[in-house]
Amino acid sequence: MNPAPLNKKIAKMIIHQLGSSGTPPRFGVEHFSVGLDIFLKIIEDEYLKDILKLNLSSFKMITGNYGGGKTHFLLMIRNLAWKNGYVTSYAQLGPTECPFDRLELVYKNIVLNIAPPSKDKPEAAQNNSGIDLLLKRISKKGVRNLLSKLSRLESSSFANACKAAIDNLRADDEEGFYEVIQWLKGEEVSKDLRLRYRISERIDRSNAFRMLRSLVQFINAMGYSGLILLFDEAERGMSISSSRDKRRALDNLRQLVDECGNSRLPGAMFFYAIPDENLLLEGSGGVYEALKQRLRSNFTTINPLGVKINLEELGPEPAEFLTRLGKKLKTIFEIAYDCELNDEYLTPSMKNLIETALELQALDISYRRIFVVGIIEAFQRLKQEQKLITTQEAQEILRSSVRMLSEKERKEIESEEY
Repeated sequence: MNPAPLNKKIAKMIIHQLGSSGTPPRFGVEHFSVGLDIFLKIIEDEYLKDILKLNLSSFKMITGNYGGGKTHFLLMIRNLAWKNGYVTSYAQLGPTECPFDRLELVYKNIVLNIAPPSKDKPEAAQNNSGIDLLLKRISKKGVRNLLSKLSRLESSSFANACKAAIDNLRADDEEGFYEVIQWLKGEEVSKDLRLRYRISERIDRSNAFRMLRSLVQFINAMGYSGLILLFDEAERGMSISSSRDKRRALDNLRQLVDECGNSRLPGAMFFYAIPDENLLLEGSGGVYEALKQRLRSNFTTINPLGVKINLEELGPEPAEFLTRLGKKLKTIFEIAYDCELNDEYLTPSMKNLIETALELQALDISYRRIFVVGIIEAFQRLKQEQKLITTQEAQEILRSSVRMLSEKERKEIESEEY
C-alpha cells in the first residue's frame, strides 16, 4: 500500500505522538509501517475481496506484547477496509468504560466510533464517526430500497429505530432524529419515545449480541461491503477485574467466534488484539477449553484461515525491522521540522540505538516502542548538535525511554483500578 504524500501538519502530529508516548496516532500509520504488506495483502485478497463478499464472517485474534504494534496493525486494517468499501469501528476496550464482559458497553463503544469509508484523506475523516453520521450518509435515492430491507433485521426494535431516524431526517426533524439516535447509541430514553416509535426493548446485556447482529445486517442493507470491528484490549491485559467477569468475557468471546460461523453477520470481520494470549486463556474449565480449541490455529502466509496473528512472528528480523523503521521516521521528522539530518552522524547513531534497543528487548516493553521513543529524541539531538550519538548516550536515551514508558503504564494501571 503506497501512502499518499505526507504534509508537514500530519508529519508533526506523527512525531509528537510517537515521541511523547510511543503509541501510534489514529491517522498516518501507513507512513511508518514496516513488514506488514504481505499479511495485509492476504487479508485483503482472502477476506475483504473474497470471503466477506460471500456474506460470510470471520474472526482473528492479534497478539503482541506492550508496544509490539497491535494498535498500528489494527489501524492499517482499518485503512484497508475503508479502501474496499467497508464501514469500520475501532473500539478501545478497558475495565471501566468498555469491559468485554459487558457487551452492552462494547456495543455503545462500537456505534460511537463507527465510521463509513470516505473519499477524504483518512486524517480528514477523523471526526466522521458515529451512527448518526452513518445514517446521514443515506442518499435520497436509496431510502425506499433500504426501508424495504429493514424488516429482515433480527431485532424489530433496531429496525423500527432506524426507520424512525430516517423518517425524521426526511422530515428535517433534527430533534426527533437525535431522540432516536440516543436509543441506537444504547442510552436510556423515555418510555413515551419508545412507544411512539414502536421500540419495545432497552439495549442491555440480554440483547447486546442481537443488537450487534442487527447493526451488521443494517450496514449490509445500506449497500456497504460490510463491517470491520477492531477491538483493542488495554495494554496490560484483559478488560476485566475479577475471575467471574473474566469467565463472562471469555464466554462472550467464544460466542462471538461461534457467531462468525453462521449467516447472521453478513460481511463482518472481527479483529481482537491482546498483549498476551496466556492472559486470556490461562485457567481451567469448560469456557477456557472451548476457547482454546477455537483459537488454536495460526494465521500464516501458508494458512490464511488460521485464527491467531502473532505480530512477534510477522515481518523481518528485529535489526532489519528497526533499520527500516528508523529510515521512515527520519523522513517524517525531516518533513515535520523542515530540516535535513546529516547521514554521516545519523547512520552510526542509529546503529548504536538499534543495538541498545535489542539488548533491552527482554523487558516487558517491546523493543519496538523503546526504539521509537528513543530515535525521535535522537533526531532532536542530531538536529541541534550535529554530532554522533555514542553507545553510552544511546543507552542513556533508551533507558530514559523505558523509565518514561514504565511510569506511563503504572499511571494507566492506577487510573483503571476501582
